[in-house]
Amino acid sequence: MKIGERDNRLNLNEGAHLQNEENSASKINKLKDLIRKNLPGCDLVLCIFIAALKSFRADKCLRPFPQYFVNEKDEKDFVSLKKSFDKIPPLSEFLRIPAQNIPQDVADLLLWLFFASGIPILTKDSVENLPVSVLNTKASINPVPQHVFEVNYSPKIDETWMKRTRSKTVFYAFHGSPVINFYSILKIGLQQHFSSEKEVIFGNGVYLSNEISICTNYAPFAKTWNHSTIGTKHSIIAVCEVINDEENVKCKDENNRKRALNQNSYGEIPEKYFVVTNSELIKVKYLLVYGNGGPSAVKSFVKKHFLWILIVLYIVMLLMIKLYNMGLWKKSIRLVYFLQKYCLAFNTYLNN
Repeated sequence: MKIGERDNRLNLNEGAHLQNEENSASKINKLKDLIRKNLPGCDLVLCIFIAALKSFRADKCLRPFPQYFVNEKDEKDFVSLKKSFDKIPPLSEFLRIPAQNIPQDVADLLLWLFFASGIPILTKDSVENLPVSVLNTKASINPVPQHVFEVNYSPKIDETWMKRTRSKTVFYAFHGSPVINFYSILKIGLQQHFSSEKEVIFGNGVYLSNEISICTNYAPFAKTWNHSTIGTKHSIIAVCEVINDEENVKCKDENNRKRALNQNSYGEIPEKYFVVTNSELIKVKYLLVYGNGGPSAVKSFVKKHFLWILIVLYIVMLLMIKLYNMGLWKKSIRLVYFLQKYCLAFNTYLNN
């Protein structure tokens, strides 16, 4: 090879390398602009993503999967994906890092997640801005979420939904689900066929309710992202738009008794429940996000069964009075003390 030809080839390689660096910097700047304009929404997407990634059901929950982390054997490399995600700093700090100092795998992951994965844009909102029909459900939004996010879909998805709802009645209902499921829910929506994988009382379909306290029992808290600005442990309840189709939306209906019966159901669907057998009739519109110390399943249970709890406590009190009157009170106390002492001694023995 002649010296002149080699120099030309080196110049071409250097030019291509510089162009790639410029393209990469341009993409990262675009990414930073998106995060800067919508930091809470991007933060929540990362929380939902890492919850799915760390789940023991990651292979099912993490769909779609970033193509940058599929190896030559067409296998999903979860280990590398976790390592790359762990490099992501708090988003406010990420915005201050120069583009050239951002690791390539981190840049690839974030660019894919926010621009190529198809996950809708989540924008911060408030309870006050929820539609009036949501606030006027049988039970108001209680407990109040720490954060409310609107789910913004692509124009194509919105157009398709508008065509489906044309001349149809639409109502709002709540859906509770573990945080690990919301990554796929945001991407492909709530799917009725997923219920066939588990035992369901009122037949297969997507279960919703017009009472939020019912849904909190199905939305347990889960650890999410350590660098999140909206908390590191979350519970999420979806507010859904539902097309009121009599054939595919099963519920208690005074005008149509047959509507309360679903295929493979153990009985009639009770009040406050809806079972939707066609996922095209549901659209997740808002996410109610509870941070650390948000809604508790115990609190919901107490609120729902408050009268029965009072009755049980009253019976216990009567029994205690009866024991006292029979002179068995001191003997009961001594028995409890003996059992406590025995348990402590046994525990010491095991530890030694």
